[in-house]
Amino acid sequence: MPLVIVAILTLSVALFWHGATPKKNLVEANSLNSSPDYFITKVNVNKFDITGSLMETLNAEQTLHYISDSRTLLKSPKVKRKSKSGSWSATADKGVIHDGSNDILLTQNARATKKYLQSEDLILSADNVHYLDKDQSLTSYGNATLLTTQGETFANEITTYINSEEVVMTGSVRGNYETIH
Repeated sequence: MPLVIVAILTLSVALFWHGATPKKNLVEANSLNSSPDYFITKVNVNKFDITGSLMETLNAEQTLHYISDSRTLLKSPKVKRKSKSGSWSATADKGVIHDGSNDILLTQNARATKKYLQSEDLILSADNVHYLDKDQSLTSYGNATLLTTQGETFANEITTYINSEEVVMTGSVRGNYETIH
């Protein structure tokens, strides 16, 4: 009889233990794949040249880094960069920087101002403004507009080169200009 009681108790404990073991993780592994591995708020990054002169600043309300995509998403980024021919600054609602790259893609209400040393400033606005480090260029696309003292130019894509006054416009180029008498 005591052997039967021990067997029943052992069976009861085994069934209870099996029923108490969770069948799933509390957090699904798939949901972690789309989560950032880290985030930073109130970002302020400064980059200096070899002489110690400030060359670039990047400010953002928040950055979210995703290791699976090798990219960092920016919220409300502001970028300023100095060059030989002047400087440029840009803002947007969002931005993306890929790991190991100096390029930055600004999206949603992107606006860039290029300040020349010897000529008038120009302003680019678009859905997207992409700074490409290897070309030293700013390319705007998606409702791209170039605003100068002469007027407004609209195109599918507008590219300006940082170290020159060259501007290339492609696709449905049109403009509004005023002449001064």
